[in-house]
Amino acid sequence: MASNYSTEEPQTPMASEPVAEYGTVTKRHLRVVSDEELASYMPLEESRRLITEKIYRFYHPEA
Repeated sequence: MASNYSTEEPQTPMASEPVAEYGTVTKRHLRVVSDEELASYMPLEESRRLITEKIYRFYHPEA
């Protein structure tokens, strides 16, 4: 007695990348900083020093 077996594989859903839409990229506008504004900023080294001092004082209150 011969059985009928199907040799076709069932279709499996395929994952795919979303369709790219061209022309939807927005341009970033960079802000120009004035010399006066730049002079008012704190240098990174000073900021690190102040933060390190605060951390040290928190863990060493007797100092």
